[in-house]
Amino acid sequence: MKKLFLSLALLLGFAYAHAQDIKIGEEIPAAAADILRPRLVQMLEAGGVANVPLEVSARITQKMETPGSMVQVALSISMELHSGAVLEEVSLKGVGETEADAWQRAMKQFLPKGKSAQNFIKKLKN
Repeated sequence: MKKLFLSLALLLGFAYAHAQDIKIGEEIPAAAADILRPRLVQMLEAGGVANVPLEVSARITQKMETPGSMVQVALSISMELHSGAVLEEVSLKGVGETEADAWQRAMKQFLPKGKSAQNFIKKLKN
């Protein structure tokens, strides 16, 4: 029963996130975008600016792979939040067994109440 409620809550949250005008760039893998989208919605809602269009893009600024049998991929990612004339750059890092895993872990580093997110919200309100 608990799993059913959790699944329903996630589904509703995902549907609501799509209702927001948030465009996530194709360069961000789908699994990482699924992690990022609800965090962006939470950031906008907490800041009181839930109905603004938001475009998100990202690029890998550094990629390192460890050699050997236990391959680890480390990514440094520069993510840009853009709404109208407001732009905020967020630096994220993720390490995983694959590049997709590293992307997902990097997106988990984006905190809706973090300094970069709050700077973006402050700029939107001015």
